[in-house]
Formats: sequence, C-alpha cells, structure tokens
Amino acid sequence: MENLDSNYFINTQTNIVQNDKLREPQILAYAEVYEHFKIKNKTKKHAIVILPTGSGKTGLISLLPYNIANGRVLIIAPQLTILNTIENSLDSGNSSNFWIDTGIIKDPLKLPVVVKYEGRETKKEHMEQANIVIANIQKLQSRNEMALLNQYESNFFDMIIIDEAHHSEATTWIENLNHFSDAKVVKLTATAYRTDQKQLVGELVYKYKLSQAMSNGYVKSLEKFNYVPEQLYFTLDDDYTKRYTYQQILDMELKSEDWVARSVAFSDECKKSVVKKSIEILERKKENTTVPHKIIAAASNIKEANRIAEIYIAEGYKAIAIHNELKPDEKEKAFSDIENHRVDVIVNVSMMGEGYDHKYLSIAAIFRAFKSPLPYEQFIGRILRAIPENEAKKAEDNIGSVVAHELLFLDELWEYYKSQLQESNFIDQLTHREIPDSPSSPTNNGTGDLIEVDFGQVNEIGEGDMSHSVYMETDYIIQAQKERQDRQMKISELSKLLDITNDEASDILNRQSSNTNELKRPDVILKRRKKTTDTNIRQVIVPELLLSAGVEINGTELSGLPIFKGRYTWIPKNIKDNGGMLATYFNTFLKNSIGYKREDWSNEDYERAGELLEQQAEYLKDFIERTE
Repeated sequence: MENLDSNYFINTQTNIVQNDKLREPQILAYAEVYEHFKIKNKTKKHAIVILPTGSGKTGLISLLPYNIANGRVLIIAPQLTILNTIENSLDSGNSSNFWIDTGIIKDPLKLPVVVKYEGRETKKEHMEQANIVIANIQKLQSRNEMALLNQYESNFFDMIIIDEAHHSEATTWIENLNHFSDAKVVKLTATAYRTDQKQLVGELVYKYKLSQAMSNGYVKSLEKFNYVPEQLYFTLDDDYTKRYTYQQILDMELKSEDWVARSVAFSDECKKSVVKKSIEILERKKENTTVPHKIIAAASNIKEANRIAEIYIAEGYKAIAIHNELKPDEKEKAFSDIENHRVDVIVNVSMMGEGYDHKYLSIAAIFRAFKSPLPYEQFIGRILRAIPENEAKKAEDNIGSVVAHELLFLDELWEYYKSQLQESNFIDQLTHREIPDSPSSPTNNGTGDLIEVDFGQVNEIGEGDMSHSVYMETDYIIQAQKERQDRQMKISELSKLLDITNDEASDILNRQSSNTNELKRPDVILKRRKKTTDTNIRQVIVPELLLSAGVEINGTELSGLPIFKGRYTWIPKNIKDNGGMLATYFNTFLKNSIGYKREDWSNEDYERAGELLEQQAEYLKDFIERTE
C-alpha cells in the first residue's frame, strides 16, 4: 500500500499566481487565503471568501490546498448536486479536470489522489492514501457510526474547505469543525447573506462582486422582462358574476398582494402567457448561433412543475420537471438529458437552487412568488455561467434573461438583488435577515400536492406586453443591442426589396446563416457512427495506447495507471488484461459522459462521443508516456 505524502501540496510544482488561464478572482482569493494562513499564521481563524456564482468557485477549491496544506484536505459540500460538480472538476480520470485543463499541474502523474467518502463503501486504505477527500454533509452526521469524526483522528485533515458556506452554522458542520479542530478552515460562498440570522464565523479575506464578474465577462450579463397583461380580472370565492382588477382587490382591501401573487402563480392563463414570452426570448437567443440555449423554470411545487412542463410540451418544446420525488435513475436520466441537450426546458422545484452548473441555462422563467432574497438569488444564479468565447457567436449568447408575470411582484427583489450583491458589506448583511423560503414552504407538503391555500381565479383579456430592464450596461448588453438593430435593419431592407413580411424576411436571414448542407439520411449516419465508435476504440485507440506503453494486450501492467483510481478503481479488479482494461475504461467513460447506453444514443450523442474519445485518448497517451 502506498503511503500518503504529507508534503504533497507543499512539494508539488504548480503554476498559479502567473497562470493566464486562471481568472483574476481565483488568483487573488488564493493569494489572500495563502497570506491569511501562511504569512499571518492565522491557522485558528476561519478564512471566508465570497465569489459570485459562475466566477470560478469550484476552480478555486482546486487551487487552495497547494502551498498551504501540510497534509490531507477535506472538501465538504452541503448536497449531492454540489458534490458531483466538485467531483467532476477534480476527476483525474477526465482530461478536462481543472488542474490539467488550466495548466496548474503539467504532469498528470503529479495529480492528487482524490477519494469520495461514502461511509462503509469507502475503504480505510483508500482514505489513508488520499490527498483530497470529498464528502457530502449527510455523511458527516455524528449519529452515523461511519461519520468521519467517528472513524478518524482529529489530526486526519490539515485543511477543510466548505463549499456554500452559508450553511456552515448547522450542527453537523460545527461538530466536525470541533473534532478536526487543528485543520485550517476555508469557507466559500456565493451569497452575501446566510440562511439563518447568525453571523458567519471567521474572517472575510476576499470578496468579489457580481458587478465585477459581469464587467470582466466571467458571468453572463442580466436583463429582466416583466409580462404585463393588457387586462386581468380576478374572481373571489367562486363567484363568477363579479370581476375585479388587482388594483381594485388591493384598494378595497379584499385580499392582500400575496393573494394576488398566488392567484397569478396558480393560474393556467398566466402560466401560458409567461411560457409563450419565455419561448419568444429563447427563439431570439437561438437565432444565428449554435449555442444550445435552454430555459430553467421555477415552480411552486411538483404538481405545478408538471403542469408547466405540459404547457411547454404543448408548445412543441421538450420539457422535464426536476424535483425530489424522482427516483435515482429518473433523476440521473433527467440530468443526462440536460447535459446532452436533449431538452429545451427544465422546470425546477427546489432541486437546482445552488451548486448546479450548466452554462447553457440562459433564461430564468419564474412561475412562483419568491418572498425572500436568498432563493431568488440562487435561482437567478443558475443562468449566470458564461458561454466561453470560442462557443459564443454573438453578444446575446452571454446575456441571461429573467422573465416573470408582473403580478408576481418580484421587482423589489430584483432591485434588492442588484443593490445587495453590488454594494453591501458582507458582515453587516449577515444579521437582521428574515428566514428565507425553503423546500418546505407553505405551497409544498413534500408530496407534490397543493395544501389548501387561498387564491382566486384569474382571467386574462387582450395581448400582453413585456417591460424590460438590465442589471448593468455591460459590453455584452451594448453589443447585443447593436446586433439587434443591425438585424432589424436587414430584415426591413429585405422586406421592402422582396415585398414580403418582416417575419418572412427574418426566416430567410435565419436560413442563410444556418447550415443548409445537412445530410438527408440520419438513419444511415447513425448506423455508421455506431460502427465507427466501436471500431475506433477496438482498432485504433486501444492498439495505439498499447503500442505507446510498450505492453502486450494480455498483460496487466496498465492496472497501476492513475486513471484506475477513484471512480474507475473497479476496472482492474474485474478486467485482467491491458486491452480489456483500456476498452472498458473508454466504454464506461463514454456511458458516464453521454448518460445513455450505446443503443439509445442519437446522432448528436455519437458526434459528441467522437470528440470525447479523441480528447481522452490524448490524455491517456500523455499518462502512459510520462509513466515510462
């Protein structure tokens, strides 16, 4: 058994502070944490770092141990979605792991040993060999016999990194921090206020504002659309003989503003209006780009989420509802469909509030009444992740759009969100805060059924309109406005020249900018790609790697490759020859990446698989050559 190199993080050569592939806030936050622990020697004081969603928090986690930790590092996530995001970023078996992808570590053989702690399923010998252990908070609860604090000595970890640290005053966090009391603790968060009214313990060493991240293009710029109905009437207590405008409801003190918002949220007519407007924005975003933009929608409960998905499907769009009652295999399939662009709309019920990163979520459609800032901010955060420059085809690719019904009364939260994230002082904002919404809010009893709440029927008359505002005037916003104006001028000129409508002229422009040379036999292409993928693994990639390694196909020398640690440990235990191990690795890697069995792949899946194979083959070749 290999012994842990307790000096791994000190001795490993890294490229961090002068690395032009890293973002400014990642380097500066790393430098401040280094100074806090190594220069100022404040090892007993927790270091707090604020980075907004999309600006590189997961990447910073990858950096923090180097030159700072004198031993093993524990990374704690508050829920599985965040844990999976971190695991994928730190997966040494994937060529796109953060260290290699950004050139922090040049030699893949120098990557750290990463182990995900899963209680009884995780062997002690693997934990002892690990440089980094990642764990979900549920695996740390002291009442669990296999909790880390019940299994390992207090000096087992030299550093603890807590992601989404606004959860960190929970009892479980405190128990573990008290047990591993000698560890350096770093708390990372994207939000300027906590989920309770307690002050976050520690010293704020670095804060990066959302406005800075937008200005530097690290996250999408933001714009907001309110759907404004032409005429809207409410009925009370099933009395359809009397109709009231919302202003009459409020002026006559018949019901509260909350009642109006609930009525709008539960109204099919209002849902359909917001659905159509969000689709209009989606279609506009998809013009003249190859970026697979998607809509993420927020629903009050599971029943509402399913209904909203049905409305999108009726409009001809692929939509799924994501919620905590999905079975594990249903949930896995849903997230795989999202990652592989098999859906257009994701309707969310308290499942993707934080920690889920998918850069192609570009429109946030709101179908519920948010009452407090944190869940609102977390939901909008899902559309902040920027589209890389090499993928973006136009400025609007990097503008996130928020759309909601005017009578959900979200303007105050929008303004609050802007002011708090741009200008607030972190420590001051941790106190005197109302307890925010949670998954167990009054409209959801955990079963997906509505609890009896008071709301009225809503009838909409006429054609509604959209009001529009932006978070801040960024370069993306300015450029997008220019591109829209240029396009509108071309449409107008073409319309006059050919004596056609503006819509017809727009269709012509879209066809001109799209690929018109598509092959007309997708069934033939699919068969060819199936054969090509299998042939590529068996006859090209595996033989080339065996030749590069100088080993025989029936040998076992490759079982020691670093890729067969972590999530691929099972392969050399079950497959006993070099050729079989490599082929199984590639097949498993593709299944994990695409999310479906090979027989269920589409043409697009096979196309992506080809790109992934080429990338992984180069990565393994580098591994093998450095091993020699």
